[in-house]
Amino acid sequence: MIRIKSLRRFLGRVIDKSLLNELPKDVDPCGENGEFHTFTYDGPLFKQKVDLKLTDKIVKGTYYWYRDFVLS
Repeated sequence: MIRIKSLRRFLGRVIDKSLLNELPKDVDPCGENGEFHTFTYDGPLFKQKVDLKLTDKIVKGTYYWYRDFVLS
């Protein structure tokens, strides 16, 4: 079982090759078991990038944590 606190370092990070290589072995890199959720802020279908600023606020639920952000 993964300890949630040990995954705190992943909050708010962009999912890239580096992050995927750091994931514990029992975390599905596709997030298929609900390990993480994503937010798309840029892409070819966007008229413009959504400018975001990560905050230091970390929201903790019973089964989840997330790092809050605000629009820049």
